[in-house]
Amino acid sequence: MGSTLDDEIRKSAYPRIVGTGFLDNCSSRIRRMWEYWDARRGDRLMPSRQDIDPLQMPRDLLPCILLTEVLPEAPWLRYRLVGTAQAALRGRDPTGQPVQGNYMGAHLGIPGDDVMMNYRIVIEKRTVVYTYNPIIGAMPDGSSMRQLPWHASSSVLMPLSSDGENVDMVFCFSDLDKDGLHP
Repeated sequence: MGSTLDDEIRKSAYPRIVGTGFLDNCSSRIRRMWEYWDARRGDRLMPSRQDIDPLQMPRDLLPCILLTEVLPEAPWLRYRLVGTAQAALRGRDPTGQPVQGNYMGAHLGIPGDDVMMNYRIVIEKRTVVYTYNPIIGAMPDGSSMRQLPWHASSSVLMPLSSDGENVDMVFCFSDLDKDGLHP
């Protein structure tokens, strides 16, 4: 018998918190975006994509969001909306591209297994995942591995569901800053 998701989570050394245990120790920006998501879900397990309105989000947080579509077949996950700071960190805009190979840190050789596991946890457990894995981005032109002063200190991945049961989108917010200042 293969390992279960819980077994894989226990074996993983990737820095993540499953559930809301991160709220006492996260940045105020992460907390504000989680509160935005939480207010939209109300008494439901998770809000729907229609509940998430970028025009109603705190404007200073908007450049740091991602919406990822859950697909019924490979490539399984595809970026539907990528904020400008998220695109700058990657050195390009991956909107419309699969997550595999285009996730934050892929260009730096960070293994995708743990990134994909974060999505898997959100989708299968229908819960929030908080990660704290600092990343430094590449140049916007993608021409070299030189570093840009964009940094990601932590991210929160939150489920969205159009039917209230199955996760069909993942709403992500990364606490990004530039030169120590938030965008």
